[in-house]
Amino acid sequence: MVGAGSVVSPSTGVALRRRVLAPHTMLALHLLPAVVVLFAARADATPTISFLNDHKPRSITLPDELEAQIFPGNSSVTDYFRLLQRDGDSLLIGARNIVYNISIHNLEENYSQRIVWYSTDKDSSVCFNKGKSVADCQNYIRVLAKEGDGQFLVCGTNAYKPLCRHYAQQVDGSFNFTETNGAGQCPYDPRHNSTYVYVDGELYSGTVADFQGTIPLIFRQPLKTDHNDYKQLNAPDFVHSFDYGDFVFFFFRETAVEYMNCGKRVYSRVARVCKGDRGGGPQRLKNSWTSFLKSRLNCSVPGGYPFYFDEIQSTTDIITGIYGGESHEIIYAVFTTPPNSIPGSAVCAFSMRAILDTFEGSFKEQQTLNSNWLPVHLSKVPEPRPGSCVADSQTLPEFNVNFAKDHSLMDEAVPGFFGRPLLIKASFEYRFTKIVVDPQVNFQDGKTVDVLFIATDGGVIFKAINAQSSAGVDSIDPVIIEEIRVFDRPIPIVNMQLAKQAGGEGKLIIITDDEVKSIDLHRCHRASSCSACVGLQDPYCGWFVGQGRCGPLGSQFAGPVFQNVSGHHYQCSNSPVVGASLEGPPIYSAETLAIAVTTACVAALVIGFISGFLFSRKCRGDEYAHTYSETPYLDSKLSKRDNLVPSADPNMYTANNKHINNLVTNYNPKNINGKSNTNTTTDSKLLKPAKCAYI
Repeated sequence: MVGAGSVVSPSTGVALRRRVLAPHTMLALHLLPAVVVLFAARADATPTISFLNDHKPRSITLPDELEAQIFPGNSSVTDYFRLLQRDGDSLLIGARNIVYNISIHNLEENYSQRIVWYSTDKDSSVCFNKGKSVADCQNYIRVLAKEGDGQFLVCGTNAYKPLCRHYAQQVDGSFNFTETNGAGQCPYDPRHNSTYVYVDGELYSGTVADFQGTIPLIFRQPLKTDHNDYKQLNAPDFVHSFDYGDFVFFFFRETAVEYMNCGKRVYSRVARVCKGDRGGGPQRLKNSWTSFLKSRLNCSVPGGYPFYFDEIQSTTDIITGIYGGESHEIIYAVFTTPPNSIPGSAVCAFSMRAILDTFEGSFKEQQTLNSNWLPVHLSKVPEPRPGSCVADSQTLPEFNVNFAKDHSLMDEAVPGFFGRPLLIKASFEYRFTKIVVDPQVNFQDGKTVDVLFIATDGGVIFKAINAQSSAGVDSIDPVIIEEIRVFDRPIPIVNMQLAKQAGGEGKLIIITDDEVKSIDLHRCHRASSCSACVGLQDPYCGWFVGQGRCGPLGSQFAGPVFQNVSGHHYQCSNSPVVGASLEGPPIYSAETLAIAVTTACVAALVIGFISGFLFSRKCRGDEYAHTYSETPYLDSKLSKRDNLVPSADPNMYTANNKHINNLVTNYNPKNINGKSNTNTTTDSKLLKPAKCAYI
C-alpha cells in the first residue's frame, strides 16, 4: 500500500512486474499517482484550509422571501445611482440629472426637496460631437456634500464638462445656487471610479482631470499631485476616503511602480495628505502637496508563499471597538484577485495605528531604472521628516519638498489586523464589491462583534461576523450568518449604507444602477426552534422562551432570551442543527465536496483495478494457470522453451501437440554490391536455442 507522500517510480514498477495488464488495470495505475498527489496537497494545505473552505451560510434568503421596500427612480431610463448621503430621516441619492430626497422609513420621495440639474444644450452638443452617446452626455451627480443647514455642494459630470453648484435652500423650499468649474473635483466619465470627502469647508477629491481620463490626481484647491510623476499615482482606481486626525486618507488600487521591472501588477494603496498642507514655498511647488505619502495594503493568506488579494474594492469608515480586551480603531476592506487570476475575494481589517506606523518607517527608492526598489538609509532622510505635518509648509526647505515628491512610496506594507483575511470566497459567479459594518453589536453573554454586510457583483449579500473578535486578534472564527439573494437575477451592487433608527431597528439600503432597495437587518422569524435560532449566531436574534419564537432583541417580547455567540445553548432542548428549520436547499462546503469526490475517485480506482485484473485473468487463463515461483520471469520462460520437442518441420517446434513458429532464422548477408556472399550459404537446419530474448 502506498501512503500519502510516497513516490511511485513507473520504471521500478515495470522492472518488478513484466505481466501484461488489462486496460482497466493500466488506467487505474495511471490515475493512482494523481490521487496520491491530491491527498498530499490536502495534507499540506491544512494551515490555509480557510482558503479552501467556502464557509456554509447559516441560512439562505431568496428574493421572494424578502420584505423589501423599493424606490425605482426614473422608470424610463437608467438612473445609474451611485451616491448615498444621509440627512436626518432623509436619504439624498445622486443619479442622472437628479438628486432624490427619499424617506429613510419607506423610501418614498419628497418631491419638494428634489434637485433637478440638466446639462445645457450647448454642453450636450459638444459632448455628442466628441463621439459620446446620448446616455453619456447627461449630468450624473458624483459629488454630494452637506455644507450646512439647507446648504449642499453638488458636482456632476455635465456631459463630460464637470461643474459644481453650491445650493442654498430658501424659506419656500426652493433652491438658489452658484456655479463653479468642477474639473479635478468630479470625473468626466460617469463610470470612472472616484472618491471625495468634505472636511472643514474644503473638498478633497481623488479623480481624473481630463476628458480622456488619463490625468489622475488627488486634489484640494489649489494643491494636486503631479500627473507626470508615475511614482505618485500610476493609473489609480479610487475607492474611498475619510479624514482622521491631522490627515485625509485615500484608498485606491494602482499599477505598482516597484514591480515594473518584473511585469505589470496592481497593488492596493493607502495614501495620506495633511489638512494643513498649503504647498511648497518656491513658485513651481506652490500648487504641489508637500505631505503626500502612500503605502501598500497587505491582504494575503500567510505562508511560505503568501497568496495575495491585491485589488481593493471598498472600505468602511473608521470603527472603534474592543478586540481582545483592548480598544482599537480599525477599518474593514474587501479585496479581489486580478480578473485573469483565480476568482477570489477576501475581507481584511487594518488598524489605524498600523497604517500610521508605516508612514513613520523607511522610504522606498529606486537608484536607477534597472535597480531594485530598496529602503532609503536613515542618514539620507532630511529634517524635518518629509511628508509630516508642519505649521507652515511653505517654509519647508525645497530639498525636503523634492525628497517627499521623489520618495512618496513607503517601504513597509500595512499588515492585516488579524494577521490573515477574515473571510475568503472563491467563486466564478461573483466577487465582492462593497462592505458596510454595524460595529460592536452585543450578544446576551456580553461579547461584542462587528456585523459585516458584504455585497457582490452578482446581487448577493453576505452577513458575517468574527465569533472570536472578543477573544483576541490572533485567532479568527468567521461565521456567515446569512446569504441574502436580493434580486431575481445577477445584478452588481454598487453601494450600500446602514440606516440605524432610534429604536435600535435598522435598515440596509442597497443601490444598483437602476434601483434602490431597503431590507431589514435580520430575518429571525425564519428559525422555528430554539436550536436553530441560537445556531444562527446572529446578534440581532434570540429565542424568547415565553413566546416560543425567534425574534429580534429589543422587541416587545418579554421573558428569558437564549442566545450565544458560539451557536450553542445548554438550555435548548435539542442540540443545535444549524439551519435545519430554515428554508432553502442544503448547502455543502467545498471541503465536504472535495472529500466526497476524492472518496469516489479512490473507490472507482479500486473497483477498476479488481475488475480489470479479473477480466484479464479470465481472458488469459493459461498464463495464470500456474503459480509463480521464485524463478525470475525470463529464466522460467527459457526453461520452458528448452523442453520443446523438434517436429518434422525444421522451422517449427511442438509443445503439447501445438505448433509454435520459430521467429529466429538464418539469412544470407549481402555484400556492399547487393549480391549474395558466396562464402555463406543458407542453413535451413534447426537453430540452437540461445539464452537471449527480444522484447
